[in-house]
Amino acid sequence: MLFEVNQEKKCLGIYRSNWDPKELELEEYLISKTEEEVATLNSSVFGESLLIINSEVRTGVGKRADILALDHMGNAVIIELKRHNSSLGVDTQALQYLAEFSKYKGDNFIKQFSPEREQDIRGFLGDVNVQDINKNSRIILIARCFDPGLYSMGEWLSGRGIAFRCIEYTPVEYENKRFISFSVAFDRSPFSIFPLTFENQLRQPGYFWHNIGEASNDWWQYLVKAGQISTSFDCQPGDQGEKILRSYIKGDTIIAYAKKFGAIGWGVINKPESYDLLKPGCKDDKMDGLYLHRLNIDWKFTVEKIEDAIGPSELLQKKYGIFHPRTTSAKIDRQKAKLLINDMHKGNGFLTKTP
Repeated sequence: MLFEVNQEKKCLGIYRSNWDPKELELEEYLISKTEEEVATLNSSVFGESLLIINSEVRTGVGKRADILALDHMGNAVIIELKRHNSSLGVDTQALQYLAEFSKYKGDNFIKQFSPEREQDIRGFLGDVNVQDINKNSRIILIARCFDPGLYSMGEWLSGRGIAFRCIEYTPVEYENKRFISFSVAFDRSPFSIFPLTFENQLRQPGYFWHNIGEASNDWWQYLVKAGQISTSFDCQPGDQGEKILRSYIKGDTIIAYAKKFGAIGWGVINKPESYDLLKPGCKDDKMDGLYLHRLNIDWKFTVEKIEDAIGPSELLQKKYGIFHPRTTSAKIDRQKAKLLINDMHKGNGFLTKTP
């Protein structure tokens, strides 16, 4: 909630804006416009990356769910948007959707809701077994404000293993500029659904894709010489770019990926504490304010030119069976990653050892 300061009375009053965005407008604003290759929801609002499976998803009884998404663990996320206040009843509606959608697991979920985007879904989920898709479902409600009775329902649902979150938004219009603030009003989401945030200190080193962003030889050669990987997003403290780099732990193996070209090298994270957010315009700002989040990496093998990459079609062949990443970072099956790295280590004519 946003408050307006009354300087004369020295008190706060609830700010009322004339701007009242419609639900479809709000939905458009929530879609990420960053470097992600597929349509995701804005991670700054949701605190995680969510892949949009479909909007206005029709149920068996003719109703429509606003947004159906997947998180990185393969959990289905039902998101309902309300233009004004959200009261008792919207939870029942969301539960109806959850009951309907939870019937579809694994391949059946993809075939039912987005069969044409199977590769996008698999690339987003990384090493998550496709048969684990939608083993668990959860609900996120977004509205101007909420009836406290909804929170009691949320407590009841969380006690039965269903994560429930309420996000409030406030539209603001000031001097011909429009702003929307978002805040979490209620959240009963087990931390197991945020593995990169909460479990990074407990997990064993793993294997990850990391998209370099700008697919150019100049940028790639800079990263190799600097011994770094990077992210962009908002290039602000605490955004998704920082979260991704800070999620890596010592010993993680990173396979670098250039969009439309493929795997271009691999390295190991040895100093996760080396994370830094550069200042725009500094000498290492090579992309005019983009890719300012940086983390040191010990490159082992890299291509001299990104044109020499192991391409997406080759990665999908039976030898590897790896879907290329649709987001900045994605886990890779350990055995598949080792096979790919082994071929890189051999050289095979397309990779050169980094000095």
